[in-house]
Amino acid sequence: PPQLATMLSMSESLDSPSPNIHEQTNKNLFKSSLNIEQNSRHPNLNVISNENILDLSSKSTQCSLSSNIESNSDEQEISLNWNTSNNTTIVNDATQILLTRLGLIQQQQIESPKVLFDSAPREKGNVEYFTLIYLHSSYPDESIIKQFRSLINFLKIFNDIDDCVAFINSVFNEKIIFILSNSFVNLILPRIEGLQQIFTIYILSDNNNEINYSSFKQLKVQGLYKNFNDIYEQISKDIHKIKRDLVMYINMSSNSTTLPTTYIYCQLLSEIILDKNENRNNLQELINFSRQEYDGNDEELKIIDEFEKNYQKNQAIYWFSRQCFLSKMLNKALRTPEPDILYKLRLFIQDLFQQIENESVKDSIIVYLGQTMQRDDLDNLQKNLLNDDLIVFPQFLFGSTDQLRAIRIAKEIPTLTEDYIPILIRIDIPAHFKCANISSRRYLIDNNNDVLLNMGIMGRLIKVEKENINENQIPYIHLTLVKYEDQQKIQQILETKRTEIKSFSQLITLIKLMIVMNQHILAEQIVETMFNDETLKADVNIQTSIAASCLALATSHRNQDDYKRAVELYHLSLDAFLRFISPNTLELTTLYGNIAGMYLRLDNFEKSYEYYQKALNIQLRTNTPDLLSISNYTNNIGILFLRQEKYSEAIQSFQRTLKILEQVTESHDGELALTYDNTGDAYLAQLKYNEAIDNYKKSIEIQERIVPRNSSTLGSSYYTLGNVYLKIGRSNESLYYLKLALECQKEYLPLTHSSFALLYNNIGLMYYREEQYSEALQCYFKSLEIASISLPENHSIVGITLFNISLVYSSQGKLDEAIESIEKSTEQFLKTLPPYHPDIVENRLYIESIKRKKILKEIFNENIDENTTSF
Repeated sequence: PPQLATMLSMSESLDSPSPNIHEQTNKNLFKSSLNIEQNSRHPNLNVISNENILDLSSKSTQCSLSSNIESNSDEQEISLNWNTSNNTTIVNDATQILLTRLGLIQQQQIESPKVLFDSAPREKGNVEYFTLIYLHSSYPDESIIKQFRSLINFLKIFNDIDDCVAFINSVFNEKIIFILSNSFVNLILPRIEGLQQIFTIYILSDNNNEINYSSFKQLKVQGLYKNFNDIYEQISKDIHKIKRDLVMYINMSSNSTTLPTTYIYCQLLSEIILDKNENRNNLQELINFSRQEYDGNDEELKIIDEFEKNYQKNQAIYWFSRQCFLSKMLNKALRTPEPDILYKLRLFIQDLFQQIENESVKDSIIVYLGQTMQRDDLDNLQKNLLNDDLIVFPQFLFGSTDQLRAIRIAKEIPTLTEDYIPILIRIDIPAHFKCANISSRRYLIDNNNDVLLNMGIMGRLIKVEKENINENQIPYIHLTLVKYEDQQKIQQILETKRTEIKSFSQLITLIKLMIVMNQHILAEQIVETMFNDETLKADVNIQTSIAASCLALATSHRNQDDYKRAVELYHLSLDAFLRFISPNTLELTTLYGNIAGMYLRLDNFEKSYEYYQKALNIQLRTNTPDLLSISNYTNNIGILFLRQEKYSEAIQSFQRTLKILEQVTESHDGELALTYDNTGDAYLAQLKYNEAIDNYKKSIEIQERIVPRNSSTLGSSYYTLGNVYLKIGRSNESLYYLKLALECQKEYLPLTHSSFALLYNNIGLMYYREEQYSEALQCYFKSLEIASISLPENHSIVGITLFNISLVYSSQGKLDEAIESIEKSTEQFLKTLPPYHPDIVENRLYIESIKRKKILKEIFNENIDENTTSF
């Protein structure tokens, strides 16, 4: 399970961002634990009301040790890292006595809730690069369906144009082979014109209706056919040619300090898949997956049966060369890429990769690929030859040692638009590269290709010529292979990325990579499928990997403030763990704590308390309780009570936390300071200002002795205490702490950050109360200056600051300036508030008050004591 879920503050229970995931490898049952490092931020600062004081009665936004003054997610975040995987706390009889005295020993049963999943993003059977769509008013015979599925497994049948177009628009990763009745041609062709996912169109002629042929060429229409057999034969021929052209390449520079995201993803994905830390018995997982995806495809199912019966690891090249279900799935999965399919195929990929290496030609060799390429891509390769000098091919490639044969292949490939042109790629492979296998010749599957190149080869561009390079007048790309290990800059960047996702399990590493690449839905599909696989439920290692993967996914959703999905995935992780360990296992306490934390953020206080109590009870029942963990749970239960306005219970929980922390031998000043902060929150919520001040001061005293000083958290505490003093009218103390907060903020925030606008406003208010009007105005104008840079034009802080400026002018007897400022304040409020809002009404009353004062002053022609009457 993950490491100890960190202690919460009141602000964290509302808005803290999510933890990062790190990992350690242990020699215990779980092999690893995910260390969740809590990052938290300060919520929005309280804004001065028209009564010129901060409203601190709603303390749900109170600052705390682990919170930043700023609320912007792009600013620095402070975290507390609780590393307790080695259980370093003191455990003895005195500990049990302390816990008993505090009244914490309880018992409670634990239940496992059910989890519902989102729908899967990929439809069953959609595992190949091509999708076949059939649009007709009548449903085809079953024999016709089976016939076409032998070519393309995924077949969608429609009799409604709108439904058909909607599906076409939902396709992103596949190319569509489209069969449609001529009765639909004139209606649908204009709606799909220019869609890149449409690869070829075949029209079935049911009658003699006239068809608009004028746009056939640009719409990739291959022809008009009178029966299904003719279409079948034509698609069979076209696909055979087109498959030769499904080569993906990545162009990049060997000297750049950054790498293309696509390359990083493909490279790390291939490394994960090629990791041989696997049981050969898991080949059955591939077989079961293939049967499920090719259900109803009789031809492929026969081949799958043959594969299950006869496959040996030294036959991988033969099976890949057969162009059956294996190569069909693999070609799509490497090209797109599709990590879930690759994960299922991992053992076969490892065998294929290894056999190519073992049987690779040892001498230097030249291999030719006949392909098509868009003109713009070819132009870019030529223009950027010196900068983007490397090309990587992520997939397995068939090529030829015969140049003329490769040229013929290139010219035979259908060019579906004028943008595509045939090209010849020459690859020089030095001796001993172990990546070119010519043994595929003996399988006689494709007489046009006699060399199989391994996945992931990298070549340096030598030459790009677009015309007049040989008698065949075909553009020509020349490259020579290079070794990955020789590309030091690339290796350094990749190593950093590897470290970020490294894990004890191949599955977890894959899931973490997918999270980084923002493929959350697909990652969840993989985990869901494995969780529901009955054949895997007894495998402890796999269930551990599933559980840990769910934790990573849950944390990712928590990062996005999607607490509902996060708690579902935490529950799924728990369900996986409960398949092989007891619900009262000590290692599950952190997971219970994480579930409780999500429920707290969802305002489900009952469930939150239930799971915090489960975590606490397990710790209390063990012979070796972890005091730090227990202090964490009691603190968070206190937060829960505070959210429910059960202040006495909250204070009791915080006081328990303090007593427990005092028993821990190691210094945990950060946690102590945080707990004092939370205790202060509870007193402040009850308007017990003196008790709140005492606890905030204790928190500050502890923080001031922490080395190195954390300016963000300390500044937050200074700001909090300054606001409390402001609330009770102790201006000197408030000004002192607010100025300390200002100095701390300057150490870690840009001087134009919006937080300074708020802070200068409050400091200006304190100067005003001390009748230091020049200093007050200086702060207010500084606040306006920063607000004009960092806040929206209609932000309320501008109106508030203008109001406060009018107070200063009024106190100085500058009534015209005061009237001008309060009118500007009113205009600012009207940008976001209705005319009869209480703040607008109050502003208008104040304007009238100042105007009356001005009239009286003019009548009596003398100075009126500004503090005599409150206007």
